[in-house]
Amino acid sequence: MDQARSALVLQGGGALGAYELGAARALYENNHFKPDLIAGVSIGAITAVLLARPARGLKPLEALEAFWEKVTVPGLMLPPPLRRFASFFGNRNFFVPRLDYFDWPNWTHIYETAPLRDTLKQLVDLDSLPDRTAAPAILVSATDLEDGQIRYFYSREDTLTVDHIVASGSIPPAFPMTLIENRSYWDGGLFDNTPLGAVLDKLDNAKGVQRTIYVVNLFPNKAPLPRNLLEVQERMKNIHFANKSSADLETLRRLSEVAELMEALESLPGGNPLKDDPTYEAVKKRDYIHVPHELFPSRLLNQQVKYVNMETAISRLMRSECGPSKDMLRP
Repeated sequence: MDQARSALVLQGGGALGAYELGAARALYENNHFKPDLIAGVSIGAITAVLLARPARGLKPLEALEAFWEKVTVPGLMLPPPLRRFASFFGNRNFFVPRLDYFDWPNWTHIYETAPLRDTLKQLVDLDSLPDRTAAPAILVSATDLEDGQIRYFYSREDTLTVDHIVASGSIPPAFPMTLIENRSYWDGGLFDNTPLGAVLDKLDNAKGVQRTIYVVNLFPNKAPLPRNLLEVQERMKNIHFANKSSADLETLRRLSEVAELMEALESLPGGNPLKDDPTYEAVKKRDYIHVPHELFPSRLLNQQVKYVNMETAISRLMRSECGPSKDMLRP
């Protein structure tokens, strides 16, 4: 089985995931766009599975468009400040409120996600989802609730089910924890909302290989000053997740420098003077690889990370008359 050399990375972000449809339209309008690996977190995991394993008879974009048509809730009858709460009482194709009110002191979540499972079962090829040889490969993540650690589920190594996709989007306290092999999981975005490191680990690390990663970034670093408490909350979340992405990129930059240093040592005319050093041998076993050069334009590295511009994503999203509305509520 060939190793992956290109990947699409999809962040979590609740209703902002609708913009991933616009990004997908921008990418898939090129018939040659066929990533070897699609990785996603939370709503990004849902986008990933729909693009990678669309139900028979559906193309990737058709499956993703069908999903957003199902879960979009009209909010035009509400005042603009209240439209984000249009799904407060549920979304029949995504989540519904609990009705066991007398047991509310023991609640650990507010909504049930059975409708989401039903929607995914309609739009995902359930026969190819667990197939470890199916292409493209899928990588999703979830947070182990007891260990407090991230767990990556990779279709080449794990037998994926709808449970893995739902687990990646089990955001508390809105949604219930998801049980997989007797372990309870919450949303993967709680721990890592942009799994660049995990994706790099799955890419071909052979010297001289061209690697390309497309990242759909949902959280802008820059934004206007908030004018009310709702906008304050929104800005806090954007800064939080944007900072996580920046920290990931800084870590990858440092790892790239280690990879460059090791290559330089291996290329010395007289041979690597540290080749027998135990510390060098331990570092070499980690298989550090170069980080894509778009992140660091001052360096010419042998792979690429391409960020899909949000303006491009929005323009592709709004091009369709039936495209998702920004009024689709996050729970």
